[in-house]
Amino acid sequence: MNWNYARYAAESIEKFGEYNFLTYEEKGLVKQFSNKTLFEWSNALANGLLELGVQRGDIVAVILPNGPAVPVSFMAIFKSGSVFLPVVFGLAAPEIRYILEDSRAAAVITNLELYPKVSEAAKGLKTIKQVIITDDEALPAGTVSFTSLISGHSSSFDMAAMEADDLAVLMYTSGTTGFPKGVMLSHRNIGSNLIDGMPSWPTDQNDVYLVPLPLNHIYGMLMVNECNVVGARLVIHKWFDPNLVLESITKNKVTQFVGVPTMLIKLLETYNPQKHDLKSIRRWISAAAPLSLETLKAVERTFSGDLYEGYGMTETSPTITRQREGKTRKQGSVGSAIKNVEISIRDEQDQPLSVGQEGEICVRGPNVMKGYLNKAEETTETLKNGWMHTGDMGHLDEDGELFITGRKKDLIIRGGENISPGAVEEALFAHPAVQEAAVVGIPDALYGEEVKAFVVLHAGAAASEEELINHCLKTLPRFKAPKSIAFLKELPKNPVGKILKRELRKLN
Repeated sequence: MNWNYARYAAESIEKFGEYNFLTYEEKGLVKQFSNKTLFEWSNALANGLLELGVQRGDIVAVILPNGPAVPVSFMAIFKSGSVFLPVVFGLAAPEIRYILEDSRAAAVITNLELYPKVSEAAKGLKTIKQVIITDDEALPAGTVSFTSLISGHSSSFDMAAMEADDLAVLMYTSGTTGFPKGVMLSHRNIGSNLIDGMPSWPTDQNDVYLVPLPLNHIYGMLMVNECNVVGARLVIHKWFDPNLVLESITKNKVTQFVGVPTMLIKLLETYNPQKHDLKSIRRWISAAAPLSLETLKAVERTFSGDLYEGYGMTETSPTITRQREGKTRKQGSVGSAIKNVEISIRDEQDQPLSVGQEGEICVRGPNVMKGYLNKAEETTETLKNGWMHTGDMGHLDEDGELFITGRKKDLIIRGGENISPGAVEEALFAHPAVQEAAVVGIPDALYGEEVKAFVVLHAGAAASEEELINHCLKTLPRFKAPKSIAFLKELPKNPVGKILKRELRKLN
């Protein structure tokens, strides 16, 4: 069997024929692409990558906002036997550089708008042989045209034969330290998760997905192939705009919206029943961040359709649980494990706990990652005794439904984006007036969590909240910088000197 993840696009054409698969929208712009067109473009790009010297197993970074170039790129990368490295385009140049250097990326696909930042990040990295630009305008010296690679090569390509455990995706995710970890996912990991998750939310050729989430991400990539498997249509936007989303649902008769709680809140604020007809929606899906009961009730009260939650992470390809259509949705539950995935709640001694007891959420199944690139110690710590330890806390009920109660780690999730407190603390420590700093996530009605910093200044030093936030913005993207900063005389610590972040959260 060929485990290549690109096979689902090929099988879709064989099963459903050519149809308008992808609709790309911006304000005042609509473009449609058939499944066959995207497939042939990815074939041509795969030919182009091979001609440029990209070899089987090479890492190819994609740093792009949403657009048809994203699925064309990752399909081409899979087909060629190389490895897809999605990089969040909003990251700062130093963060991108760390990822490119640690992964030893051989090529980068980006656009003209992002090129200055990418060029700064890649400066002096000898492993990067090619930078490919998706725009048709005049290109910077030494770069290659994405469009020319497609137009100048054959639209036929023999997909590389991949084994189940061959590396397919390398995606970096923030941890509790300041350094992101490269999650290694195989073709079996992502393929099994795709197929095993779909029965929870049945879809077919009549469905239209609207996904304003980044396609250049494990979750967005999953949504593309869910549409391929059932012959559904997909609507994407460059980035989330609540007005555009509501207009698109009305115009395209969208049946399924996939987003995060922040997006749902913005839609509630923007919705106008005189302008927007949402009756076509039968399913709202929320994942990637905690969903409040108030938001859930407001969505179902204001809009048509039911709201379902899921739970997952990059390390699990990503889905672990989904609430089931047709079953009673329990308050506070994120559903039960999808097919072939098991959940165990374990104590500090890594022993299983009984129903209702709170402990660390641990997972096993074909969706669990191969490990972290170049991080053997972190891999061993996470994958032990046959289980992946998520760092999240929760409990299972008698029906196997999972209730998440908190996080063992201090990772902050703001609007679905993972933020490492350590990275923010390092930025604060770089200011000469800062003696100590600790960063925590605090509840926020819109984003789920916001970044708050607690700072102790050096004796005799002075710095304002505004000054420190602006200082952080020099090295961090805005979504990672502190929203607020509190000044303390000292940080609460335990007897061995460890900062007690739980006490800081109480101060908020």
